[in-house]
Order: sequence, then structure tokens, then C-alpha cells
Amino acid sequence: MQEQAVLENRIVRDTFMKFFFPTVASSITLSVISMTDLVIAGNLVGETGLSAISLGLPVVIFAQIVYALFGMGGAIFLSVHMGRGDRAYCSRIFTVSMFSSLIIGVIAAVLGTVFLDGLVTILGATDVATKGAAESYIGVLFLGLPVLILSPVMVTFLRNDNEQKYAMLCVVVAGLSNIVFSVWFVLSFGMGCAGIAAGTVVAEALCCLLASFKLFSKKRMFGLVKLPTAKETAKLNLSIIKFGITLAVIFASQILLTIVVNHALGNYGGLEGIAIYAVIKYLINFLFALFDGVTGSIQPMLGIYYGEREEENVRRTAKIGAIVMLVISLAMAGLMFAFGRLLCLLFHITGEGLTREMLFALRVISVYCPLMALTTFLNSFYRCTGKTGEAFIISILDNLIFPVSLVIILSMNYGLHGVWYGLLAASLATNSCIILYCLISRKGFLMLDKNEFKREEGEFRRILAAEKENIPELLGEIEVYCDEAGIGPKQAYYISLVIEELVVNVVNMAGDNRKSDYVDILIAREGGRSRLRVRDNLTQFDPTEEVGDMEDVRSGLLDDASEKTAVNELGIGIVKKIASEYSYRRTIGYNNFMVVL
Repeated sequence: MQEQAVLENRIVRDTFMKFFFPTVASSITLSVISMTDLVIAGNLVGETGLSAISLGLPVVIFAQIVYALFGMGGAIFLSVHMGRGDRAYCSRIFTVSMFSSLIIGVIAAVLGTVFLDGLVTILGATDVATKGAAESYIGVLFLGLPVLILSPVMVTFLRNDNEQKYAMLCVVVAGLSNIVFSVWFVLSFGMGCAGIAAGTVVAEALCCLLASFKLFSKKRMFGLVKLPTAKETAKLNLSIIKFGITLAVIFASQILLTIVVNHALGNYGGLEGIAIYAVIKYLINFLFALFDGVTGSIQPMLGIYYGEREEENVRRTAKIGAIVMLVISLAMAGLMFAFGRLLCLLFHITGEGLTREMLFALRVISVYCPLMALTTFLNSFYRCTGKTGEAFIISILDNLIFPVSLVIILSMNYGLHGVWYGLLAASLATNSCIILYCLISRKGFLMLDKNEFKREEGEFRRILAAEKENIPELLGEIEVYCDEAGIGPKQAYYISLVIEELVVNVVNMAGDNRKSDYVDILIAREGGRSRLRVRDNLTQFDPTEEVGDMEDVRSGLLDDASEKTAVNELGIGIVKKIASEYSYRRTIGYNNFMVVL
């Protein structure tokens, strides 16, 4: 059992790393897109441009709210049902998520364009020059709002369906395109802030186009289907929103917080104070992008493991996610503290007074980083494991009640410094509430209940290295299990036969990589029937379909359907013949073959 635990730890770690690098690259690129706007504005437009970008943050955040509700919410909801193998329902979730995101984007674009003048004033524009620049920037963002929303939604669903690298490619291409188009529109056409916004919209439209090539492929586990009835669509939307509401609250609260901070900065620091906050806010967003790399990696894993009621794997995933997030926060804090002057130069923050205030803000925010890591991690974990109530409360406290009230109170007493103190004090207050609640409830930080993971009694579960030598021992253990479970000789024989054929297939697929490949066997009783699941971490391979030469399967070189022949055709044929039900699905990098006898 100790050897199995070691193997499971390695599997969880390897799965996390498989998701982490593409996901964090995507998140960083998205953040760089935002910071690119600031760098271009600061160097090509000046402080007025920086202020316009800062005032436009609520529009960007609105796009993130819709993405959170229907993109992240839909992805979490879909992951749980992927863990249960319900492909038809997954397609309905995907269709409703995409449709709702698009409709809201179109409606918001029309309303935002019509009421643009009043919105810019509400957002904090205090003089004619800033208002003009903000209107040109925000106006173009509103026109492109549908693609600004759909882009992250599509990328998230791609990532959840084992297309992490392609999702990363879409985001990286969009990020590089944003730089090129923004600079081109500003320098060649003299579009100013409008050119920066146009560059962002065009880049996100390109991301949507690239994502559609894979996302709407017939090979996906889920796809667009006919929209359900209005009643079912509304019901699905409520279920989707339930998983995305807490993240949406975070983004929505940021709109109000940004407005409050902008007004406070306008009163105590003028245009310079707003420019500093623009930089601080985007640095915080960059840190959140790194955190999103972690939460985006553990989200599909937690969804699948939680849906399959695998408590230990849920805990293993949480542990590695928390450690990585803490390391990232400490590294970011150190960089902000040590390289403050370099950041001032990067964003064209000049002047002794402005630089001094910027350095002070960076030092305060560097202390804020590890506190934010804990809050962000627990919030994400609670969302993925169905504790939406706790996650919602954390979101309200951390992003609305504490920061808004403390920024107002402390800025009245400490001026511009009070804004930075308020953000730090809000994080301290939220974390104190979380710790107090966990101590009182005695559930621990993860708040996991054994009843959530209650499974059928008498299950058989083994994880083995994909080596031929392990098969005889495995079959012996299955024989003992069937005898102890009171399974009749005929069904016991069929169970052993099916497991042997499927495991042999995995061993053959493993080739020369058997030390890093594994097979996970689960046998459960449901009434008078036996449910078998064989999982492996090899390249995608559906044994229910005809495939070509084994070496081609391992290397992913199959391309001529007319020449395909079955691998282990006799063994798979026997499995299909004796099974009352069988199915295949690919989830978070695993092949899963299910058989009911």
C-alpha cells in the first residue's frame, strides 16, 4: 500500500505539472497583454494614457465577470460531469455556456456604447483631457466586448479537454499580436488610446479564431449541440453560475473597489496617484495571473477527483497547489521589494515625488502578496469542491467589505498612503476571519467531509506500473477479491478476463516507458453487476475504435484511416462481446475505459 501511495503522489504531481506550465504561460500572457497596454500608454501617450487605461479597468473586469460566470463556472461544472462520464450533459453545459457568454457580451456592448459619456464620468474621469482619452479607449473596448469575453471562455474549455498546449498557443499568439497591433495603430495611424484598445480587441478575436479550430472539432468529448428548451437553459445557467459566482464576485467587487480607489487617489494624489494605482493594480493582476496558473491547473483535477470521490487525490492536489502558490507569492514579493526603481522606469514613472510614492506602495503591496496567496487558494479550492457558500463569503469580505471600507477610512487619516495600507489591512482581516472560522468549525482549512467521498463498500482498487510482470499478481488479487465479495465463478472469470485484456493493452502501449507509465484498476459492485474501470496515463487511445500499428499509436502518427487495423483486436473484441455496457473517455490526460458486467 505504501508503494501505491508513492505512485499516486507521483501521478498527481505529474498531472499537475502537465497542466501547470501551459496554464501559467497562458495566464501570464493574458496579464502581459494588460500590462502591454500600460507600457505603450505610458511611453507613447503619457500620464493621460495611463489614467485612461486605469479608468477602463472596470470594463475589462466586466468581461472577466462574464468569463467567471460562464467560462470558469461552466468548466468546473463540466469537469464534475466528465468525472461521471456523462458526455451528452457535458455538451449541453458547453453549449449553454458559450451561448450565454455571447448574448451578454452583445447586450453589454450595445448599452456601453450608448451610455459611454455617463459611464466615463462615473468611473472617475475628472478633467477634459482624461475624459477624452478614456472615452476613446473604453469606447473601442465596448465594441469588442463579445470577443473579449469569448476568448478566455473558449481557452478554458480547451484546457479542460486535454488541449493545454494548444490553449497556451492561442493565448501566446494573441499576446504577441496585441503588442504588434497596438504599437502599429498608435504610431502609424495616430489613434492614441483608441489604438491600444483596438490592438487588444483584434488580438482577442484572433485567439477566438484559433481556439475554434480545435474546440469545435468532432473529436472533442463535448461540442455544440442544439440549445435546450428555455426552461432547461435557465436551469443549466443557474447550475453553471453556482460554480462561477464566487470568482465573478471577486471581479465585480474589483469594479467598485477601483472606482473607490480612483476617487480617493484623485482627492489625495491627483492624476499622479491614479497613474501609480494603475501600475500597482496591474502588478497585482500579474500576480493573480500566476495564481491563476495554479488554480487553473488544479481546477480540472479537483473537479475530476471530487466527481470520482477520490479524497486522497483531492488532498494531494490541494497540497501541491498550495505549496506552488506560496512559493510564487514570496518570489513576487521579493521582486517588487528589490526592483522597485526598475519597475518605475519600465512604466515611465518619473519625478522624485512620484517615484518615492511608487516605491512606498510597492513595499506595502509586497507584504500583501503571501496573504493574497492563502485567500486565493482557499477560495478556488472551495469553489472546486462544492463549498460555494464559504467561497462566496470569502470573496465578499476580501474584495468588497474590507477593502472598500478600510481604504476609505485609512485614506481619510493617512492620505495617499492610506490607500496602500487599506489594501494590506483588508487582506489581513480576511485571513483572520478564515482562520477563526476554521478553528471554530474544527474542519481544517480544506473543510472536507468524509461523507462527501463515501463510496460503494467492497471496492477493489490497485495502481500498478505498466509492466507485464505485475499482471499475474494483479489477477491473483482480483481472484481473492471476487471470492471475498461473493461474486459467482462465471462473473469472476469474466472480470479477470476483461481486466487482463485491458491491462495487457496498456502494457503493450507503454513500450519502453514503463517506469513512468501506470495502470489504475477499479472494480465496484452495483446491485448484481460489476463496474470496472481501467485508467492509464498514456497517449490518447480509444480501444473501442480501430487503430493502426502499435508503434504508430505510441508516437501519435496515425493519419490514414483507410489503413487502420485493430490493436489487440481479439482481446478487445472479447471484452465488447461479454460486456453489457462499455465506454471510453479522455480526462485530464488519462485514458478511461469503463465496462459493466
